[in-house]
Amino acid sequence: MTETASVISMQDLPAELLLHIFQFIPVKHYSSLSLVCKNFYHVIQSDWIWQLNCKRLYNQNINDWKYANSYQDLYRKILHRYGPLLGLWYRNVEPYGGLACIKIENGSINCNEYVLRRIERTLDTSNEFDIMRRCLFKITLGNNDDRALIKHLSYSLRNHNSNGYVIIKEKDKNQVVTKFQLKCVHLDDVEETINAFTQFPNCEPYKQWFLEENPNYDDEDDTTRLLLEKKLRVNLLALESTFYMRLTGLSQRCITDNMPLRCGLYSGSYGAHGIEIIHLYVEKNMLIGKKLSGDPNVPAGTVSVRAYLDRPSMNTSLPQSCIIKNDRKLYPFSLPADYNHRSRGIPTHYYGQFEGEGQIAYDGYRNPKFIPGRFVVFDKDTFGFLWMERLKSFILFRALNEQDLVLGNAKMSWE
Repeated sequence: MTETASVISMQDLPAELLLHIFQFIPVKHYSSLSLVCKNFYHVIQSDWIWQLNCKRLYNQNINDWKYANSYQDLYRKILHRYGPLLGLWYRNVEPYGGLACIKIENGSINCNEYVLRRIERTLDTSNEFDIMRRCLFKITLGNNDDRALIKHLSYSLRNHNSNGYVIIKEKDKNQVVTKFQLKCVHLDDVEETINAFTQFPNCEPYKQWFLEENPNYDDEDDTTRLLLEKKLRVNLLALESTFYMRLTGLSQRCITDNMPLRCGLYSGSYGAHGIEIIHLYVEKNMLIGKKLSGDPNVPAGTVSVRAYLDRPSMNTSLPQSCIIKNDRKLYPFSLPADYNHRSRGIPTHYYGQFEGEGQIAYDGYRNPKFIPGRFVVFDKDTFGFLWMERLKSFILFRALNEQDLVLGNAKMSWE
């Protein structure tokens, strides 16, 4: 005589066991699970499983969020909708561009723009700049309805912030958001701010913005003032509708097998235009430095410098003038006396040089062209570029790392 084995349906499992099982199921399937039966529905409605996802996916505690009534509330209204925006972004505002980071901090999702500012020369530092983080917009929970609040904060007048909304424009094959647009709800807010800045050039927000961009700003420096006024107006107009594109293709690979310089993000001083950021990467036998922040002459999104990795420059230094570092030979470097530069702490030795080209153009990106140059590798985080011929200019570039950018929960995605 055989005994009939009893069959237990998954729907009859205790809630504690279902909670344990459901934590391994992607959140996108929770809605379908809740329709299976009442037991599943009540488990999905349990705040414990939403708490687990908030902490596991975003490391968030409900106590940090104002107006969050539950973990489900926090996840559905904020983290599910806007969590996919976390990361580094290129801000497409012609011609200036910009590097921005979206991350969670202090109970909101903040988009911070990195403003690299030239600092005063001092005896105890060779740093050329400091980094200020300017909050462009923040996403918080509202207290009256089911929507999140998205507020423009930058360039605001009399603490009057404009509400906005996010439009997802593009996703990659893995459904990762790669492009979104930020729009203002009330365009009158933008026009009011622009008119106020135009009519009252000495108002406090106007002066504050100038000092944020350049702590050493002098009212009598007409060249700097005109450049900053132009940049301010362009950014004000961009508040109406701004595109953000995820920064992809970041790599820390060395540019060649025998050169220590790594690809990645670098900053350099472009004369009166200030400190700008470039993305350095290798494409076949070409080393390319593309601007993430630009200026009216050579805008963001264009190539600033490029070097031919199959065309190393011959070194004529005497053997006794070289040094050995990390089992590699370094050659002495001396900048020609007739070259212009605003760089500090230029290294005295380098690993190698490559023939290259640097782009120049007139205001408005008119008549752009590449002129001969030389790419100099100083170490793994530093390189220089010499614009030759009539320009005779030199820029020293230094790497920006995760510590410089204070990324927090918005990590760089290295390839």
